[in-house]
Amino acid sequence: MFPSYAKKIENNKLDVEQKLLLTKSNLTVDLDKCTGCGVCIDACPEEAISRGPIGAVGRGKAQVAKIDVDPKKCSYCGVCNIMCPFDAVKLTVDGKPKLPILEQQVLPQLVKDAKIDPEKCTLCVLCEEVCPRDAIKREVADVDQGHKAASTNTKYVLDFKLDEDKCTLCGICAELCDAYKIDYKEPTPLTVKKIGKLTFDEKKCDYCQLCISACPEEAIKLERKELAKPKLSGKVDINLDECITCSWCQVICPQEAAKVNKVFEGEYELVTEKCPAGCSTCVEVCPANALYIPPVEEAGQKPGKLMYNKDFCMFCGACINACPADGTIKMKRTKINWKGEETNLSKKIADKLMAEKTPKIQGA
Repeated sequence: MFPSYAKKIENNKLDVEQKLLLTKSNLTVDLDKCTGCGVCIDACPEEAISRGPIGAVGRGKAQVAKIDVDPKKCSYCGVCNIMCPFDAVKLTVDGKPKLPILEQQVLPQLVKDAKIDPEKCTLCVLCEEVCPRDAIKREVADVDQGHKAASTNTKYVLDFKLDEDKCTLCGICAELCDAYKIDYKEPTPLTVKKIGKLTFDEKKCDYCQLCISACPEEAIKLERKELAKPKLSGKVDINLDECITCSWCQVICPQEAAKVNKVFEGEYELVTEKCPAGCSTCVEVCPANALYIPPVEEAGQKPGKLMYNKDFCMFCGACINACPADGTIKMKRTKINWKGEETNLSKKIADKLMAEKTPKIQGA
């Protein structure tokens, strides 16, 4: 009989399926990417998505999905696919990616806007080191250890000048340095003033400048001019499928090469006096590493209170859904980064997403 429904978890992916007479729709949730933020729950027009024990899963205390999908309630419209900031939800129809809700222009698209300016980027490793989601693609030519210094060394040209009127061919420079050589001639009464010729080999010079200071006649002038600064070959880019617009790369980049516009903007407040003692659930589930507890620096020192860095918060809501205590966090989204015309559906979704969020114990 049609429609028929199925649901399974395989390879750490939750798959719900609807079979009709001529088509088959699958909604797949990548449980490795899913944070339980709840954006899909608020966005679902059919209320087909519910949340699981997010805090317990985040702490490794439960091996279940952070969200659940009712295959019979789901309309397989693709709203959750569009709205997920973690690219964790995918809709396919007959095995091919398909978003009916976009095709019908019923919903604008959530935009991830993050990029690196190649003109400013020096190909350093900072953004790659701090990115909490491994979204930085750093494709830089490998250099083996034995040739690392030589291959990245700045290139110079030496400008050597000899004042032949001052030079007496005394030979001090040639005694001090292999870059100098004097070819002496057989002395005769005619060549008593010029008994040879001084030559300079630039390849043997390391610009120590000892020859300049040792020349008694100040006949040598030597300058080193920089041709080009060292530049690694390659590029650094951002994988938008993995990027969560947390802005770690933008904040740490010393060249201001990374530019990120967050998917959500908002306001955030911690009510630490309501935090359960010894709990760090929100820190453990935060996908952007925006929440932290200051470390204890000295023996006997009291643990610091929970803190957050607004620069990195992406206002996803995972901390709110995971927190085991009421009212410890207050979050309100003030902006959604959409692309496309506003619709009745997008207004309903925005109203839910932009309502103030605070932890509330389920069933209380």
